[in-house]
Amino acid sequence: MGSSPFLSFLVLTALVFLFVTPSHSSEYDVARESAPPVTSRKISRNSEKVKMSLYYESLCPYCSSFIAGPLAQVLETDLMTILNLRLVPWGNAILDSNNTIECQHGDDECYLNIIHACAINLWPDLPQNEIDLQLITMQKKHFDFIKCIEKQYKAPDRNGAEESWEECSGKLGLSTQSIKKCYDSGHGKELVLQNAKETDHLRPPHKYVPWVVVDDTPLLDVSHKPSTISIPL
Repeated sequence: MGSSPFLSFLVLTALVFLFVTPSHSSEYDVARESAPPVTSRKISRNSEKVKMSLYYESLCPYCSSFIAGPLAQVLETDLMTILNLRLVPWGNAILDSNNTIECQHGDDECYLNIIHACAINLWPDLPQNEIDLQLITMQKKHFDFIKCIEKQYKAPDRNGAEESWEECSGKLGLSTQSIKKCYDSGHGKELVLQNAKETDHLRPPHKYVPWVVVDDTPLLDVSHKPSTISIPL
C-alpha cells in the first residue's frame, strides 16, 4: 500500500499553513498574518476525494483567521474539486443540564453558531461527485456566507450578530427569511446539538479550535510543529 503524493500535497497546501494559535480563551487581540500562496494545478476527475472536517466556533479570532484566510484560498482554486469539506460549528461550547448552551465568546457566539448551522443545512455541503469547478463554486453558498460573517469580525469592536449575518445574506442573495425560520423554529438549535454530539465523540478529543480532521486523522498543532498526513490509496 502506498500513498498518493498529490493528496498529501493537497493536505499540506491547505493545512500546514494553519498559522493561527489554537484558541483556548476569549482573547481578541490576534495578529493577522498573510497566508502563503496556494499552488493550483489541473486535477484529474479520477482523483480520490479528501474528507476535511473543520470543528470551529463563531467569533473565535483563530477560527475567523483560518476560515477567511487559508481555507478560503484553497476553495478559490481547483484543489477544491477533490476536497469534501464539512463545517461543524460548535467548538468549545458547553451544554448545561437544563439544555442551555454556554459559549466561549458569549451569547452572540451561541446565536451565530446556530445561524451558521442553519445556512449549512439550507445550502448543503459541496457536492461529492466530480463536476465542473464552476458549478462547484456556484454551490458553495454556505461557506461564502460563513466566510462573510467571519470577515466582519473586528477586534475588539464588531458588528452586532444579527446585523452581520443579515448584511452577508443580502450581499450573497440568500434568503434571510429562510435563515430566520430555521432559527425561530428551533431547528437550528437541533442542528448545533447534533454538532455538539459529533464534536464530543471525536477521538482523540479536540483540544482547541479550529480543530481540523482529514480522513479521520486530526491535524495537531501545526503552528508549532510540522505535520505530514499521508492518505493511503
